[in-house]
Amino acid sequence: MSAIPNTLIRQYGGLAAKPHRVYGQGESMLRIGNGGAGGTGLVEALAKDYIALNNISGSIEWVCNHSRNTQLALLSGHIDIALTYEREQEEIAVSEGWAENAGCIFHDHFCLVGPEHDPANVKSAQSIEEAFDRIATTQSTFHSRDDGSATAHKDHEIWRRCHRSPWTDSANSWFVKTEFNPADAIINATKSDAYILNDRSTLLNQVRLGKITKCTVYFEPTNPFHPLMNSCYALHAPSLANPPTKHIRSFLEYLRSPRGQKVIEEYGKDTVGTPFFAPQKSGIVSQGLVGGRPRNCKWLTVRQSSSKL
Repeated sequence: MSAIPNTLIRQYGGLAAKPHRVYGQGESMLRIGNGGAGGTGLVEALAKDYIALNNISGSIEWVCNHSRNTQLALLSGHIDIALTYEREQEEIAVSEGWAENAGCIFHDHFCLVGPEHDPANVKSAQSIEEAFDRIATTQSTFHSRDDGSATAHKDHEIWRRCHRSPWTDSANSWFVKTEFNPADAIINATKSDAYILNDRSTLLNQVRLGKITKCTVYFEPTNPFHPLMNSCYALHAPSLANPPTKHIRSFLEYLRSPRGQKVIEEYGKDTVGTPFFAPQKSGIVSQGLVGGRPRNCKWLTVRQSSSKL
């Protein structure tokens, strides 16, 4: 972990500067920084729809970093738009004068995922904090991403609310620190019959790909102000007055437009059977995952799961 000059935001792990994927043909007209949503294919869907809508020749790059490193990629000039998930860190960027916040674009959700046999009996817990406390008390296996991501900071935040810090004690063999990317983290946890805090979209994407065949969800947001909300905001450099930035302004307008929001709202429905994300105005996805299960590359709701047993 090292500091980037001129900011209080800390770097965790390597900082990617080059595109992970390029969408479209021709000269690069826009560089988008993001982690999880890019991995699910949403950035690709939005980029391709924007190019088709405007009938333009050019390409859009996706630069893959977790949330805080995505902000640092913006500061370093590696990207034009940062799609990030941590309000306090975004406020630092704005207060330091090197970023402007364009507001909320969409909502993902954090979910507590675990084995169906539920060794910690978190199903009967009344809160996410009680669920985590039961995992610790029963010493049931819990996987935690030790990579400085928004997910890592969220699971540490929940543990602290339980007055616990299991990552500080190497004797806690049940608490497993990993440095997997979001997809590999959830795959590895489900194979190990471990509990894990993960984002809804990554879980559903791995179900769609057939990489996850056994698990269920025990907790997820129940309202737009729930602590497990994982809302995505857009940051950009302060000045958008110069002609080279026209696609930054235009793409931000597209993201907030009814068409862009529709792409977000519908994403995943036709493949896994439920949307990955909620559009900005909805707050939360109406179709919850709690009690459901993956079956044949689809996510079955609790009612569908019961009928299949």
